[in-house]
Amino acid sequence: MSDPLPISEVPDDDVALRAIVEGVEAEMGEQFFTSLVRHLAGALDVAYAFVSEFTPDRAHFRMVALWARGAPGPRLTVPIAGTPCEAVLGGEMSHHPSELQQRFPADVALAEWDAQSYCGVPLLDATGAVVGHLAIIDDEPMLDGPRGLAIMRIFAARVSAELERQRVESALRDSEERYRDLYEKAPVAYMSFGVDGRLLGWNQRAVEMTGYPPDELAGMLFLDLVADTPHGKPHAAALNEQFLAGIETSSELEGRRKDGSTFWVRASVRPLRDAQGRVAATQSILVDITDRKRAEEALRVSEERMARVLDSAMDAIVIIDETSTIELFNDAAERAFQCAAPDAIGCSFDRFLTAGFRTALDAAMRALGEGGATAPYVWAPDGLKARDTSGREFAIEATISHVEVHGRRLFTLILRDVELRRRAAEELRLLHRQNEYLQEEIRAVHNVEEIVGQSRALHGVLEQVRLVAPTASTVLIVGETGTGKELIARAVHSGSDRASRPLVKVNCAALPTGLIESELFGHEKGAFTGAVERRIGRFELADRGTIFLDEIGEMPLDLQAKLLRVLQEQELERIGGSRPIKVDVRVIAATNRNLARMVAGGTFRQDLYYRLHVFPLALPPLRERAEDIPTLVHYFVARYATKIGRRITHIARETVQRLVAYPWPGNVRELENVIERAVILSSGLELTVGAELVPAPASLSLPTAPTPAAAPAFPSADEAMQSASLDAVERGHILSMLKRTSWRIEGPTG
Repeated sequence: MSDPLPISEVPDDDVALRAIVEGVEAEMGEQFFTSLVRHLAGALDVAYAFVSEFTPDRAHFRMVALWARGAPGPRLTVPIAGTPCEAVLGGEMSHHPSELQQRFPADVALAEWDAQSYCGVPLLDATGAVVGHLAIIDDEPMLDGPRGLAIMRIFAARVSAELERQRVESALRDSEERYRDLYEKAPVAYMSFGVDGRLLGWNQRAVEMTGYPPDELAGMLFLDLVADTPHGKPHAAALNEQFLAGIETSSELEGRRKDGSTFWVRASVRPLRDAQGRVAATQSILVDITDRKRAEEALRVSEERMARVLDSAMDAIVIIDETSTIELFNDAAERAFQCAAPDAIGCSFDRFLTAGFRTALDAAMRALGEGGATAPYVWAPDGLKARDTSGREFAIEATISHVEVHGRRLFTLILRDVELRRRAAEELRLLHRQNEYLQEEIRAVHNVEEIVGQSRALHGVLEQVRLVAPTASTVLIVGETGTGKELIARAVHSGSDRASRPLVKVNCAALPTGLIESELFGHEKGAFTGAVERRIGRFELADRGTIFLDEIGEMPLDLQAKLLRVLQEQELERIGGSRPIKVDVRVIAATNRNLARMVAGGTFRQDLYYRLHVFPLALPPLRERAEDIPTLVHYFVARYATKIGRRITHIARETVQRLVAYPWPGNVRELENVIERAVILSSGLELTVGAELVPAPASLSLPTAPTPAAAPAFPSADEAMQSASLDAVERGHILSMLKRTSWRIEGPTG
């Protein structure tokens, strides 16, 4: 190798390049850009050198680094239009050797810099798109501009790469911050495991779900978190093998909390790989599905019971679709039509029809399917006959009903003799309605918001729920509108030994006054005008289960006495009925009104109030559990972003602070509605909650004293004393009556 030339003999361009390279080769980030423009200005002997990038609107450029007359300059943001940089940022190299100000009179900065000449080259990303430019400006003519352009072109790719690296690093930092925010406050559990199956990391929801404190979770084996059941360790072991093999998978597992109780999760597992592609750890998302699994089990038991009833029914029951294809054929149908169920299911029902039956069935299906029927089922006209497989015709009495299952129209035909019609129809309707309530329970458990929050106020309520749920005691839930009274009622029911039976809900405020008694207790056929059939009331449907009487304060006085009898005697009579019907029903009532005040005012029965007031649960308004608002916000954002199809990854701290500061007169329901609207209105990755949804905290003001219209829903100390006085009056009255009858309770003088 020949010796290097003396510096005096090296070409000027090589000297300039060497000086620039030596000045920037060890630099990165801001130091790189500053060093580059300093050495570029020095090597090319110009007054100004700078690197720029586009602003988001692409109508301006921002100087990443500026060297101005021997010193670093400010990072200016400059409008592109009318400047010598406009052509360069359009993708062209540009050289103006002199008269720069005359060429670009609109660029007033050129006069401030006393600029006479200019050279610039565009900076391109990997796709060839312009992301910024590199430029030099001098206060003297720049006759060797091509030399400057050539040198700047050499560094353009390196500058573009450094700009891209900084952009990627900034995006990565933002992403990591957003991920940490969502990870820690997510309403689902996150866990990560090493290749040995031991727990490496978790979020707060994982601690709450498993009941283990963080110091005990550290290093715990994955298999130790699942129960010794057919759906626990065996499924978990198979899941473990799959993710160790690098397979993304999910499964439903039965786990065990620290206190020994079991829970169900849907576990989605994703392997995390190292640089060599080997599985280094796994990440799991665990969604609590305990309530859904319980509801599904209750539905399965109910469906099995219905199947047994259908098969044991003495009436023939046949279900067909819109094309008359048979979907169900019970044992009695086999006997009636002399055809085995496997030979009938999947075939047309037409072979069992006479001409008259065919005409009547077509008309009934058309009326039910198009909504033209006035009842949920249609009686077949008298005188119809069906046909069995031998061709024998026999007289029938039948009903036809309609239901939609997963978008399909199905029709149920019940062919019965007159003697057995009433009993079979009543049992079938009861089971259908119970199934509807169980289906509603599954939808409610899967879709309604969970009891979200960790505040002391909410924890106190949930502790009371835990204590009262296993008992048979009547529960009275009191609280403002939107505090989640129905959700607490479901929690009490789910924690009881009646969880496998329906939770029947009655909104006392939503039912017309004339229909409440029929809805609650049922009626016999002909009991009143329009009673064309026997109706099973809500209390009968809730037998061995739970009935939830929402808005109990709206119940009329005359009906309160009948409700009291049901609560005391556990029996009822249908309207028009003549015999009492025993029921075993747990009652949960709820109200946002002050029942003690209503008792004093004579609009609510005192004895019913005492009967309901066995175990009161007072739900705190959202303003008294403000620490739960951030958790609720994250939960509702995740829920509605998925439902609506938005991708929201960040919630600004200022937004959360505004939501926490707002008093939420509509409580959790109002917060949910606001978040749903905010998700719809948010077009970017950050949740936008404008003043039209929630006023700024500075504009909020709470009344210093409640007005009569906003009186508290719960008894004050004075009202509690008044209730005590009512107790004393009642006790005195009873004692005086006992003395008058010489303590004889029954008999002529009792």
